[in-house]
Amino acid sequence: MHLFKRFGFPVIGLLLAGQNMAYATTYPVTVTDVSNRQVVIDHEPQRVVLQDGRDLFTLAVLDRQDPFKRIVAWNNIIKRSDPNTWQVFERQWPQSANQATDMQFGDEGDLNLEAIVAARPDLLVFQTRARASLASAGVEQKLAALHIPVVFVDSDLDPVTHSQQTVALLGKVLNREAEAKAYLDFYKTRLAKVTAIAQQHTQKPVVFVEAKAGQAGSATCCFTHGDVYWGKLVQAAGGQNLGSSLLPGATGEVTLETVLGKQPDVYLMTSSKFPGNTSVAAPFGFGEGVQQAAIDHSLSLLQQRPGFSQLKASQNHRVYGIYHQFYASSWNILALEYLSQSFYPDSAWQLDTAQSLKALFSLTGLKAVPSILYAPAPAIHP
Repeated sequence: MHLFKRFGFPVIGLLLAGQNMAYATTYPVTVTDVSNRQVVIDHEPQRVVLQDGRDLFTLAVLDRQDPFKRIVAWNNIIKRSDPNTWQVFERQWPQSANQATDMQFGDEGDLNLEAIVAARPDLLVFQTRARASLASAGVEQKLAALHIPVVFVDSDLDPVTHSQQTVALLGKVLNREAEAKAYLDFYKTRLAKVTAIAQQHTQKPVVFVEAKAGQAGSATCCFTHGDVYWGKLVQAAGGQNLGSSLLPGATGEVTLETVLGKQPDVYLMTSSKFPGNTSVAAPFGFGEGVQQAAIDHSLSLLQQRPGFSQLKASQNHRVYGIYHQFYASSWNILALEYLSQSFYPDSAWQLDTAQSLKALFSLTGLKAVPSILYAPAPAIHP
């Protein structure tokens, strides 16, 4: 005890330091990315390019002191599509949040290779959905010739399985394995509860997801996801995603008349504070700008669209709103808990979503802030 006092090291500090040393990455290291590619990382990356800015959510659980510190170029989609949440990150790390170049990469991998190389990266992180486009343009080969390693991750095509792989992969690559393990332990514990609830029920609710509800105004309906994105999250929580049987591809528009013909048990609207004068989307998200009254108003307005009151889900008060960005974020475990409560309210009472959110913040560098990420829509009486 005197030795600890003499050098000023609390016992807990020594234990944590020892734990982190046990998980330290030894370079060079060979990893297998989500596309099943073998990639050699020569040294701990310090200059990273993100093709999808929503990987910031993963960096927040890995680089807890500052998730921006390694980013030199990226697609800052959070700032453009979710200003409330962006403001939370920007206020906490004002010096580094805007230091990287926002190159506004396309979702399918459109990019300016010369501009990327000029940023002198030592790691590029791409979503697997962009791989085909990058391969056809010869980008992978050009980067290999420049000895710039590329890893493919995924948080939306198969969000439950691949987001866990992504956290583990980037934890290894970035020398943050202890932090990755802590988050994955948190994730797997809660996923097991959601899975157990779903397995108690042989009758799965049919669920329609109206993605980005209200983004284009109060008269539009209904953009949805097939067997990817929100469709996969619905399935993981024990529901049947209606969009998977309606769409030939990943995403698309269906008419409200089509949805009425299928009469889903649960109707889910995903949204955040999308910019634009026409948007009436419910402003789910993080930060001081998130207000319950505004969310309730938007969800009520969207339920007043012609024909909506004929939905069984509306009549049975099983219309819900949820934070849109969960579908492309490693924080999607929160979405699974909310979905479980929507699908199986009599069984999912045991899930403490408020405690999960608190625990998640404790695993990141973010301070706890006002957050509204899910809400039952107010009852509408025709």
